[in-house]
Amino acid sequence: MVSGHSVNSGCVATATVTNVQRFSLHDGGGIRTVVFLKGCPFRCPWCCNPENLSTEPEVSFKERLCIRCSRRDGSALCATPPEQCPTGAKELLGRVRDVDDLVAEAARDRAFFEESGGGVTVSGGECLMRQDFLLAFLDACHGEGLRTAVETTLALPLDDPAHLVRACDALLVDFKIADRARSLEVTGIDPDLRDANVRSVRALGAHVVARMPIIPGFTDDDACVAANVEKIVGLGLERVDVLPFHQLGEGKYDSVGRDYALRGVPQLSDADVAGVVERCERAGLTVVVHGE
Repeated sequence: MVSGHSVNSGCVATATVTNVQRFSLHDGGGIRTVVFLKGCPFRCPWCCNPENLSTEPEVSFKERLCIRCSRRDGSALCATPPEQCPTGAKELLGRVRDVDDLVAEAARDRAFFEESGGGVTVSGGECLMRQDFLLAFLDACHGEGLRTAVETTLALPLDDPAHLVRACDALLVDFKIADRARSLEVTGIDPDLRDANVRSVRALGAHVVARMPIIPGFTDDDACVAANVEKIVGLGLERVDVLPFHQLGEGKYDSVGRDYALRGVPQLSDADVAGVVERCERAGLTVVVHGE
């Protein structure tokens, strides 16, 4: 059990997916098709995918798009099912998909992958919550000749590290709040467990890329940046993706009925993270702003 959630609950054959995003350019190299698995045991205040926090399908509602087709009696509630909503104000977030179905969809972009050196990336949520499905999907992608990557905190116990390394061509691993006590308090993430897992998969030959989201008030202070750089170098990693805070997820919170702690906080420019980039480069790291 992790943060009240059971890891690997459910059947390997299916998982709940919110989105299959095509033509992504910052999630593992080349043109990527990104599969977003639903469910995360952690609660980062800046999360840009709040629709992927719960494990179950849920309905989003965008008031601005509502034409009140079922609310003419003054009701505050919309009774129209998402699949019948004429404007898209209501949308079902999360659909149960199986491995073969997902691989077939991803393989449609094979020509783009081959031309750009891209492939399939699995994200979330935290996709390690469903390691059974994740490994089966990654294996099936490899069976189709598709390169694979995983975006993860790597902060859950690994069922089969060797299998993960075989199935995944790149692990994109988050380095967020460096101080363990504060990280556990704010997000629920244990950076010590992440670091142990990084050592484990690297010993098995994994290609690991560090990712540092720079979040105002949480991960942007000098002490946090310095500690993360020290950890990344100490773990033998050679590249870090510096990810400036953005507000792409801000509008999602109201639609799923969640509070957002960083509402209205200005997003960061490349110039705002120039000092972070310089510190990483001084430490001998290859830096990619926004990732690739």
